[in-house]
Amino acid sequence: MPSSPVIPFDDPTILFTNAGMNQFKDVFTGKTKLDTKRATTAQKCIRAGGKHNDLDNVGFTARHHTFFEMLGNFSFGDYFKEEAIYYAWEWITKELKLPKDKLYASVYETDDEAFELWGKIAPELKDGRILRFGKKDNYWTMGNLGPCGPCSEIHFDRGEKYGVGGEHVVNGETDRFVEIWNLVFMQYDQTPDGVIDLPNPSVDTGAGLERLAALMQGGDTNYNIDLFQHLIEAISEITKSKYEGDLKPSFHVVADHLRALTFAITDGAGISNEGQGYVLRRILRRAVRHGRLLGADEPFIHKLIPTLVNEMGEAYPEIREKESHVANVVRQEEESFDRTLDKGLVLFERIASDQKSKVIPGDEVFKLYDTYGFPYDLTEIMATEKGMTLDKEGFDKAMVDQQEKSRAGGKFDSAIQKIDSILDKENLDFPPTEFLRDGYTSESKILKVLQIGDDKNIEAVILDKSPFYIESGGQISDIGTLYTSDVSLTVKNLHAYKGMIVHECIVEKGDISNLQDGTIISTEVNAERRMAIQRNHTVTHLTQAALRSVLGPHIKQSGSYVGADRMRFDFSHHQPMTDDEIRKVETIVNNEILKSVTVATEVMNLEQAKATGAMALFGEKYSNDVRVVTIGDFSKELCGGTHVENISQIGSFFITLETGIASGVRRIEAITGTEALSYMMDAKSFRKQVATIVNRPEADSLAGVEQLKEQNILLQKELKKVKADMFSGGGSSVGTDTVVGEITFSTHYFDETDRDIMTAWIDSKKEMATPVFAIGLGLVGGKMTYIAAASSAAVDKQIHIGKITKELLSKFGGRGGGKPNFAQGSVENDTDPSKLFEMAQSFIK
Repeated sequence: MPSSPVIPFDDPTILFTNAGMNQFKDVFTGKTKLDTKRATTAQKCIRAGGKHNDLDNVGFTARHHTFFEMLGNFSFGDYFKEEAIYYAWEWITKELKLPKDKLYASVYETDDEAFELWGKIAPELKDGRILRFGKKDNYWTMGNLGPCGPCSEIHFDRGEKYGVGGEHVVNGETDRFVEIWNLVFMQYDQTPDGVIDLPNPSVDTGAGLERLAALMQGGDTNYNIDLFQHLIEAISEITKSKYEGDLKPSFHVVADHLRALTFAITDGAGISNEGQGYVLRRILRRAVRHGRLLGADEPFIHKLIPTLVNEMGEAYPEIREKESHVANVVRQEEESFDRTLDKGLVLFERIASDQKSKVIPGDEVFKLYDTYGFPYDLTEIMATEKGMTLDKEGFDKAMVDQQEKSRAGGKFDSAIQKIDSILDKENLDFPPTEFLRDGYTSESKILKVLQIGDDKNIEAVILDKSPFYIESGGQISDIGTLYTSDVSLTVKNLHAYKGMIVHECIVEKGDISNLQDGTIISTEVNAERRMAIQRNHTVTHLTQAALRSVLGPHIKQSGSYVGADRMRFDFSHHQPMTDDEIRKVETIVNNEILKSVTVATEVMNLEQAKATGAMALFGEKYSNDVRVVTIGDFSKELCGGTHVENISQIGSFFITLETGIASGVRRIEAITGTEALSYMMDAKSFRKQVATIVNRPEADSLAGVEQLKEQNILLQKELKKVKADMFSGGGSSVGTDTVVGEITFSTHYFDETDRDIMTAWIDSKKEMATPVFAIGLGLVGGKMTYIAAASSAAVDKQIHIGKITKELLSKFGGRGGGKPNFAQGSVENDTDPSKLFEMAQSFIK
């Protein structure tokens, strides 16, 4: 089977696809079924966030990566421990021909069955090379929740060349013994209520391609293999540095991180400040920093992408298809970070100069790391050059806090897991619910009614057939009613469970005990809401085709929401859409709607569907038979959702929002149907009101608004001049002057005022020829605003108003700072101006 994307769109419990089994998680738990009981994959993986986080090791060890390819074979209730061990041993010793005397096997400490099977299948290992380990090393979990079980690993001894002594052992921290294959015996499921047995014990194996290649090619590290050599050569050519000595780790970091960024962005990720995007930003910034160590003082990572595409584009054609898009996203982020990095160097100098001790606080070190991309070891080197050390304990605490925040990016709906847990205990074994796609009502048979909430009025109802659409592909679930002559239920949500549609209901009328298994019940979907959803779903297909026409073929969906009120469409694109581009998309879609084309739906074989040119959503899981939705000759997509019968039913279409949600990912929101009608009526009313205000015909009202704007700008300039003239000649009539040594200290509390008046007064003081230090305080827009200035003559007396301001305002619950001759900030609104002025005077003294 093909690799799933590295972005797990349908699994919110993890940030990235981190193992081959991720795409089979629901198969292992029995929630979904495949047409096969065995599978083999080469899975794209990223481990850089959450539980599986290798980021900080990358570049400095022989075998850690953020991006890697995991080879795996899987059994879904078919073969188990004996066959899995036999197959692994056979492949490693007969196909790869790795020497048996260099191999070790490890098992979970209480897994006697696996221990005995290794002795039976590989008697060569009975000389002490079958080892037992605890949960840390030989028990596998995907996350806090989900499939888990004991595992058995195969390790390779690379020889005494890589170390001798007590620390060089299997599962040790050195490079002598390398784990090359992990056989996970998937027996359990970790739920919020505890560990339960999986319905069918299964097998999940994982072998890192890069590690195996390093052994087969005789390399000291994974970075010596053929996959990395052209990348390292390209890095050397661009940076003019040689791959040798202390520079090797930086080469490794850049090569590895280039792969992670390219595959993640290709698969639909963006770069941002949260979740996956935050981790990818960290990865890119780490690569840029190591690029600078290699001598790259300008953006260069995007220039390496063609080399990677040449290396891996045949195996993964998607990176070739998205090459230009990925390069644009990476280049823009590099340019942005270059500016940030320069600011970080300035910040470090300030932090170092502000310290009264020789230790830089951990939170400041982490700020450099988190915001400006400075690795701890780099800051440590810079600190050492100044005779300073770092607060490692404080940094580690800040890092732990951030990791908790990052893990929170992988949200999980515990309510769904709780319902699944309740259903698991019932051992339900009903056939999949028949979805009645073409109707809004049915007469269905009740298979099971279960109480699922603490509130006795919340029930789960499972039927043999149902017209209710369950959330999938971005389209939200239906709502509606279930009823008999004496019981009425409101369907408020739907859940999928082992192919069954679980209707989550509130009891509105009657006694639920009257609904026995086998009872016939009437179902009715909220038809008006469903129709609104269908309008927005069908128009999503039209929108994607229009976006590809206007922006280019690189446009691919990165996420969507199809509701009754609007549709939201996330797509890969490296820059904001212009107003003209938005208008073109709207025009194209509305013109298509006017053609009144019938929406054709056909079920066909997956490969046959792709051969017809139907667009598949990248990363979506499709069965052998798929639904192809065709709209004339304009759009053809694989889609399991519900749609209008004719596109004229969509009505008008308007884009109401275009924004970026991450670097390389844009979002639009749009409306149709009655929402679009309301939008047009509001626009018509607004246009009429504006015309009335500017006293012009509607067609000429915009010119009237522009004229008002120009008049307002002129009046604002005149008003500003009047305010400035109030204080001409030094503003001697406003404020209090106190002589402090050779400095005249001027203060004034303006009470409620505006910033222009305060600025005019301050500017008059700053321009004086004598040494003057002035502070103004006033309520501007309800906020106690501080502004201060020093004349050139005062600055010559070594007055630094920015430093004074920073320390002064911190004493009054505020913050601020600035240059030697000008500073600004704010303080708590209840600050006593006289006390602030008094303390400022003491600072001047």
